[in-house]
Amino acid sequence: MIRIERHEDVVRFAMSTRRSRLAGMSASAYLVGGVLIDCGFPDVAHEVDRLLQQETLRGVIVTHAHEDHAGNVEAVARRGIALLAHPDTLAYARAPARLPMYRRFTWGEPSPLRSAIVSFEPEGLVLLHTPGHSPDHHVVWDASTRTLFSSDLFIGVKVRVAHHSERPRELVASLRRVLALDPARVFDAHRGLLPTPQESLRAKLAWTEELIGRVEALADTGMPVERIARAVLGARDANDFVSIGEYSRINLVRAVLAEAGARVPASDGH
Repeated sequence: MIRIERHEDVVRFAMSTRRSRLAGMSASAYLVGGVLIDCGFPDVAHEVDRLLQQETLRGVIVTHAHEDHAGNVEAVARRGIALLAHPDTLAYARAPARLPMYRRFTWGEPSPLRSAIVSFEPEGLVLLHTPGHSPDHHVVWDASTRTLFSSDLFIGVKVRVAHHSERPRELVASLRRVLALDPARVFDAHRGLLPTPQESLRAKLAWTEELIGRVEALADTGMPVERIARAVLGARDANDFVSIGEYSRINLVRAVLAEAGARVPASDGH
């Protein structure tokens, strides 16, 4: 299903299915000035295809390759709609890796990009590289209205789990970059319009920096990663068990240490 919210010049398409709601998840695409930002996940392909038919689009921007954002790129390209995405995002869309079971359950399996891409240069919108959540992660900036479409840059203040590919220090740099833009509005891909955008981004920046410092300090004592994760982030939760450790607190600790080039302390066997 797609739920529609209107925010003056911006339309939010909040997408979910029974299975994604069971997992507590939804993902949003945004329409501004005839441009669709992101194209939803595979299990809402039919609804997205109707959306692509009904709306008069100048083009589509895809922020990064994760299936809840780029899951219908092939449908966009097949319809001949102009598309803007980073080359790494498109490369992954052409040859996607097999997704872990929990991600297939939540979002579905994307069809590979096979159709030719019609290039797109969206007047008034800028695609900004903001790595951290993923190497190819981008946000979309509308300087005329000081509006930031933040994709997965925010998600929440105290995000306690991570995939193995995430980079917390890069996330800190990306948060500083977007705060320097002085955004008046921030639309998050999962939470929608943030009621206090700059306060929320600053809180996430402060919490992430504190997290990095605490993890490094405990690692310097030789504490094993499992104990660091428990001490800093709390006990394991459903994400850890459902993803079989792929989306977990321990991966967030490992990401901090790997990014610093530190030796990851040995496991304590638990």
